[in-house]
Amino acid sequence: MNKMIKFIANDFREAMSSRLAKIYFFATLALVLIANIAVICFRFIYGSNEGTFYYNVFEYASWCFLIPYYSCILIGIMAFGPDYIWPKSQGIKLGVPKRNGTDDVVVLKPWQLYIAKLITAILLAAVFLVVAFVLLYAVTSVFHFNEGFIIWGVVKSFLQKAALSLPLWFAGISFAIMFLFMFEKKWKAVLGFAIVTVVIPQIIRIFSLDQFKFEGFRMIRRYTITQSFGLVPYPSYPERSVPLIVTLGLVYGVIAIIIGMCAYYRKSR
Repeated sequence: MNKMIKFIANDFREAMSSRLAKIYFFATLALVLIANIAVICFRFIYGSNEGTFYYNVFEYASWCFLIPYYSCILIGIMAFGPDYIWPKSQGIKLGVPKRNGTDDVVVLKPWQLYIAKLITAILLAAVFLVVAFVLLYAVTSVFHFNEGFIIWGVVKSFLQKAALSLPLWFAGISFAIMFLFMFEKKWKAVLGFAIVTVVIPQIIRIFSLDQFKFEGFRMIRRYTITQSFGLVPYPSYPERSVPLIVTLGLVYGVIAIIIGMCAYYRKSR
């Protein structure tokens, strides 16, 4: 267990120092800046109307929780590393760099490696979520300094919505790791992730519209992750069921872990 923890810690350090992690950080900063600039421009054109205050920025941010969900594949790639690690039934030998410049050999079973990469991805996601919130709070405070301090009620409401989204983001991370272990080539993993998280939900959404009158698709849509994200920002909506949202995220996540682990074991030599 200690060697597994060392492996996770080393993977986490390497992922945080990777080029992709830096790109992810600056992309997050860019999105926060764009959101605040857009609100300021709206105020400049239309005056200080509803929709141009700091609390509106936090409200708009909760509408965009799908963005970190879709970006889970990038976090998965950071955690997975550049090379595909082929499983071996007798154990996978992996090198963990030590401070003296040598490598400490760690032998992990396929399921241990899978769980280690999953935990690394979850830790990375947690760090980036905290970073995103700090950037959102800091940048919004600067752009809206004339409105005073951001009150706790606004922050609390945003954090409650973010907390409700955690199981859904967990499912996104689980999907990403599943496809990265299923396919040796990363473009195939990205394609599989896109099909499951974007293409299929959009097909369900389209065929659930009134003009098609497919009741089956309407029922299925209620149990999609994208539909759950659409309901998270609106506590007063009668369709918004907290137990259902939490359950969907956890169930999809666990199913993805089981499928990914079984697919990885089938590659054992």
